[in-house]
Amino acid sequence: MLKRLIFGIVATVFFALQLHIDQAFALNVDESLRTVKLNSAGDQLVLSNEELTKGERLFYDTCSQCHNSGRTKSNPNVTLNGSDLANAYPARDNVEAMVDFLINPTSYDGEESIAEIHPNTTRADLFAEMRNYSQEDLEAVSGFVLSAEKIKSSWGRGKVYD
Repeated sequence: MLKRLIFGIVATVFFALQLHIDQAFALNVDESLRTVKLNSAGDQLVLSNEELTKGERLFYDTCSQCHNSGRTKSNPNVTLNGSDLANAYPARDNVEAMVDFLINPTSYDGEESIAEIHPNTTRADLFAEMRNYSQEDLEAVSGFVLSAEKIKSSWGRGKVYD
């Protein structure tokens, strides 16, 4: 009985510290750097610091395996920079288009599906890391990718936030 009580106390303290640590590492980014295109019509979306933090965490946990420092492992000529995303067909330089890509990925020219080789939510049998991604998760990671170029002063360089 005493062992269970001690274990319960230790687990509670550990959980409480995790919450505090998670909040301590939340990004604190100026609103201008968190503002991204929402759709192809040019509407804007201002991400919260919490959404940006969540997107960063999801990106580094899943996407950075192939997109280290914003590069693309399968095609190093295409990066996650805004100009490369804007030149894709269809353009992937807004949150809605990027979410669509994460659900149904296509080649850079939009000619063919790459769902067999690129992680996506429709093929969770092949890409278990995206099995539990919600719509909010997809929007957060998309928002992070679109804002990362501004936040990091270009992919692969130092951070400009606290």
